[in-house]
Amino acid sequence: MLDKGLTVIQLDEHQILTYLADLLEVEQRVYEERGHLYSTEVWGEEQFVSELAGKFDTSYGVVKEGRLIAFLICSSPLPGWNHVHRVAVHPDYAGKRIGRKLMIQAYMDWRKMSDYHTITAIIRRDHKLSLPFALLLGAKVADKAFMTEFFEARKKSDVVILDDGFVDSYGVKYVLVWIDKK
Repeated sequence: MLDKGLTVIQLDEHQILTYLADLLEVEQRVYEERGHLYSTEVWGEEQFVSELAGKFDTSYGVVKEGRLIAFLICSSPLPGWNHVHRVAVHPDYAGKRIGRKLMIQAYMDWRKMSDYHTITAIIRRDHKLSLPFALLLGAKVADKAFMTEFFEARKKSDVVILDDGFVDSYGVKYVLVWIDKK
């Protein structure tokens, strides 16, 4: 599925610790290059090593020549739910569809996982690649009722929920997308 010399690995607890320096470098470089188009916060060691439910079963990395060059971090914030927190590709490898291939790999694996029935992701409303790609995979944009339930269940109150998305405390507009297994 990936180009020659690239390997997808599951980022279990051991692999996250093994590739922690690479995870931090990719995160920092992507944030430096994309800024708030990537995220309103930079993840540090604490976020990468935190033991969230389902995280070590549903997170992935791409390795080239012993270095991690891309990652996708997920967890299970609610029973039966899988949530994509972060997807990043080192800027030196941008434009090679590595992030897309990583998402497809995670999606295909998720389809086979009997513990999960719903997958969600939060995407900037103005992201020209991620939102159309999620919709291509079959994602739906959550309505106000779905978002309200989602954020209340996660005890997250620092967002303003709109009819077709939400705004975070920085004023950035997002959509919540979701897919249910059929």
